[in-house]
Amino acid sequence: MVTTPLPTSFNPGRSASWLSQLGVTSAIEAQANMGAGVTIGIVDSGVTSTQAEVTGRVLTTSSCAAVTFTCSSGYKDDYGHGTATAAIAAGKYSASAPMSGVAPAANIVAEKVLSSSGTGYDSDVANGIKRAADAGATVINLSLSYTPTAAVISAINYATAKNAVIVWAAGNNSTSLNNGASTTGLTAASISRIIFVGSVGASNVHSSFSNSPGNGSAYAGTTRQTYASMFINANGENIYAPEVAWGANSYAYWTGTSMAAPEVAGAVALLQATWPVLTRNGTAAAVLFSTAKDLGVAGVDSTYGTGLLDLTKAFQPIGALSVTTASGSSVPVSSLSSAMVTSGALGSLPSVQSQLSKYTTFDTFQRNFTSNLSGLVSSASASTVASANPVASTTTTTAGAHFAGGGYAVATVTRALSFGEQVFGDDGANGVSDRLFGVRDRRATAMMLVGGNGTVIAMSRGMGSTSAFAQAYWGADSAEAGQIDGLGASTALLGLAQGGNASSMGGQLGSRVRLAAAWSRTDETTGSGLSSNRTRSDASAAVVALNGKVTNRWTLGVSYSSLKETNGLLGATYDGAGLLSLGGRHSSTATAVTSAYNLGHGRGVVADATWVNVSGSTGGGADALIRDVSPLKARAYGVAIFQADAFMPGDRLSIAVRKPLRVVSGTANLAVTSVDSQGYASTVMTPVSLAPNGNETDLEVGYGGQLRRNLSFSGAVDLRHDAQNVRGQGDVAFKAAMRLAF
Repeated sequence: MVTTPLPTSFNPGRSASWLSQLGVTSAIEAQANMGAGVTIGIVDSGVTSTQAEVTGRVLTTSSCAAVTFTCSSGYKDDYGHGTATAAIAAGKYSASAPMSGVAPAANIVAEKVLSSSGTGYDSDVANGIKRAADAGATVINLSLSYTPTAAVISAINYATAKNAVIVWAAGNNSTSLNNGASTTGLTAASISRIIFVGSVGASNVHSSFSNSPGNGSAYAGTTRQTYASMFINANGENIYAPEVAWGANSYAYWTGTSMAAPEVAGAVALLQATWPVLTRNGTAAAVLFSTAKDLGVAGVDSTYGTGLLDLTKAFQPIGALSVTTASGSSVPVSSLSSAMVTSGALGSLPSVQSQLSKYTTFDTFQRNFTSNLSGLVSSASASTVASANPVASTTTTTAGAHFAGGGYAVATVTRALSFGEQVFGDDGANGVSDRLFGVRDRRATAMMLVGGNGTVIAMSRGMGSTSAFAQAYWGADSAEAGQIDGLGASTALLGLAQGGNASSMGGQLGSRVRLAAAWSRTDETTGSGLSSNRTRSDASAAVVALNGKVTNRWTLGVSYSSLKETNGLLGATYDGAGLLSLGGRHSSTATAVTSAYNLGHGRGVVADATWVNVSGSTGGGADALIRDVSPLKARAYGVAIFQADAFMPGDRLSIAVRKPLRVVSGTANLAVTSVDSQGYASTVMTPVSLAPNGNETDLEVGYGGQLRRNLSFSGAVDLRHDAQNVRGQGDVAFKAAMRLAF
């Protein structure tokens, strides 16, 4: 050890280069609360508790632990070395302080084992180690010669059994640690909790005076651990620290492995303050070894051991992060790659996403980190109108024929969008959305037969069925049917099971009553499109409806719908066996009331409302993150007014306000893990709402008419507030279609 005096007025500030060299940053210290709550044992020449760097934090349990000499001033430092090491490990921080330790708020327990001449015996050191452990020190710094006598080994085993980490300076003899001799008699706990510290300079080169790990080993019975794998380095050259031998406010540059060791001890304190689990498991040393920066050759070697202390890296996750499931099992975050695609009825699942955005995950050393997993829940494309036909198309060919008696038939062929394009938007045939899910666009076909008596029979494959049902329910090509389809309340459940086979049928029961029914399902060949979904999401829906004339102007309709979903919930899709699942199977029922009133002169008003009840489920099982989905309630309603012959014969103007299907109540239990101040983790099932945070309101103005005998058009402007029931999300859509008849 070499000391060089400096004037007491010299104030280099906190920007000592060795702090940043070792990855010690203000952010890390703040994350660790400056090491508050951790006690560092300084087994040395004592500590002067009135020195400015340590005042107020030297515990009264400090003592003179020497057994071979008498301490005339108790644990007070009358040599200077102990106060310097204490300040390097835990010197306070302030803007005007001449230095700062690694853990500026840690407590210090001083055990004096070196005399005023800086000497002591192994029995003194052994007693100091035991007393520091008894005083609650969870990291004990020994900036003195490593002499593994029977007494010292016994003391090390005693302290490590109390979960203390032993940080021992490697020595300044330019040789191998312990002169190359191995250490025997240690326990397994001791081997995992001992850190030997060598010195490097500012350029990270091995200090000429520093001992190296050499080829020796530590033994616990037949278990062997090389010194090199227990060895780390820190800057031990020209470290600015107090020199109380020259006065209470004197400082000096200190050099030696004695200075490097307390830097590592302070780093251990920061780790323990942040993650108490490291103290219980005795893995703080392993964290530092596994994150050390390679010096010289890569990996562990006989000169540098594991490398240079890198606290920045030590505060980052090590290994694969994992989450704790409902059953308490640990599952890698990587297994959560199967995203859940939510639906307009559920919005963006804001309560679930909020919890996932700050989700507790654990690294290999069981340290808790806050991870943002909200991206595992994605919303359908904002351009998808939840209350309208979700199977959009780009090109459509229609052929029709009229029959005697007023009946006719219409056949339609179109290119329907793949699942990827329904979720993320149309980007053309075999576009990115198609390639992403491995499912390409497909042909869709439909046929409708309309009898002269108003009977409607429709069948389709790959197309939506809501329009056909509305016409079967209210009459082919009727103004009411168009408005009912657009409002989407009584067709809400049917609209969540489209793209596969579908059929509709409706007809008159006498002159005043009309009966209709429909059935539809999703396309089994595409399912949810999730590559990891073993069973795929699919749905089927059925509806039966009846309307009748209450008066010559007022028609009232009622309908009952059912929806069966596998690995889906109101249109959301996911892997039913995955960690993010809202249940394997759900059944929904809806009761809808529709009212149409003829105002005369081609004018009418239509109101449509539905009430939906959804069954609960047990979620994805014991090893899922979500369990026990409660029964849900959802609502949809709207009103439209239309005017025929608004500007020219045969045209139609309409204005509609609708509230698409939205969950209004229902919860799911999400596994939420928290870690208390003692580092104990607990996972509880926490109810989270499945209701959206937005409340979509749509305003649509539509117009259509006949331009020529064989050419017609239709178009609409659709303004949406809180689109997809996501708060603050809005859009304006322009829709137009031309129909050319030959």
